[in-house]
Amino acid sequence: MRNCLVTNHTTDSLLIQCEPGYDGGLPQTFHLEIYSSTNEHLRGNMTSEDSPTFLVQDLLTGTSFILVLYAANTKGRSNSVALVASTLRPAERHTGKLNSVGGCMCKL
Repeated sequence: MRNCLVTNHTTDSLLIQCEPGYDGGLPQTFHLEIYSSTNEHLRGNMTSEDSPTFLVQDLLTGTSFILVLYAANTKGRSNSVALVASTLRPAERHTGKLNSVGGCMCKL
């Protein structure tokens, strides 16, 4: 696999897309392993037989992950590609009182 990118991230999901590499003329499967970046424990894995595209859902908000991707067929597995990606933090709520001071809307 090559040219792997996180093409979309939300507060609880990541979309990872890669280009398949040379398959050696054999069918291949694509694999994703998701690790916590803080303690490097395996959080989950996914396999795709169609394409190296993965939508990982139900992740913790505002958390960083290490993503390890590789392809495999009956002859073995490819070199791994590692990415670091984070889910987004929820938007901060700005509920303070606003006053107009000298033509400026300023938060007090």
